[in-house]
Amino acid sequence: MNFIMKYLFSSLSVLFLNFAQAQTSIKTELYIIGTVHDSSAILSPDMLFEIIDKIRPDILLQENDSEQMKDYAKEIRLTSNEQNATLRYLKKYPETRNLPFEFEGRNQYRIDRGMVPADYLTVKLIDSLYLVGKLSDTNKAIYEKYKEANNALLNFSKTDIKTLNSVAFETLNRYRQTLQHHEVPKIANSEVIFEEKYVVKPNGQKISYRDGYQLWCNFWDLRNNTMAINIIKHANQYSGKKIVVLTGVQHKYYLKELLDKYQDGSYRVIEYFQ
Repeated sequence: MNFIMKYLFSSLSVLFLNFAQAQTSIKTELYIIGTVHDSSAILSPDMLFEIIDKIRPDILLQENDSEQMKDYAKEIRLTSNEQNATLRYLKKYPETRNLPFEFEGRNQYRIDRGMVPADYLTVKLIDSLYLVGKLSDTNKAIYEKYKEANNALLNFSKTDIKTLNSVAFETLNRYRQTLQHHEVPKIANSEVIFEEKYVVKPNGQKISYRDGYQLWCNFWDLRNNTMAINIIKHANQYSGKKIVVLTGVQHKYYLKELLDKYQDGSYRVIEYFQ
């Protein structure tokens, strides 16, 4: 966590140096659009294009890092809502900037540290212990709350994109993510088997399910903080512009909270779906 705190302190210090100047400039407009990444009845590339086109942003921010953005128009996933809607928008408005705001090297970062596949394997093991009644009463209660929250989120997945951008969804999602990243680790930390089971990292070192899952949970905070800071950097760099941030719906509540927490006076967040 020391690395996280040092990183955030350094990044925020740079941002707040621009605070006085930001107070006197025209505020950047930020639209945080929670998306589902693959085309479905909830959201399709055409539907997302219509949303973006109505806002008419100067800049699009993608949940990709700089390396992924290099091949953004080359490796096209036909089911990707963001990619196909964005390319259509860029064709219509070629002067638009299309930029990344993701944690750099996100996927490899998780693999190198053993977070993946420890995250999946830990939850899978918890579920198997739950089914055969081998969790303690305390851990059973934690896991049941987590399962109930997941089921509630599944009900939202049968609605529409406006509902997935609602305060009701954000409230439930915040609760579910809190359980996943702060309560479920208590199960792995208190059951001996999660210290005995391990995965092998790419460098050949072993890491227990317990430690790998905890690192993965910590990364949720680091990743979202990094994305929020990158958004603010863009807001400062493109002062007075209109920016659409395309992010998975599960990140939206967290990014909004962080953008409020780190507000430097350079931007205002606008809710499109209200």
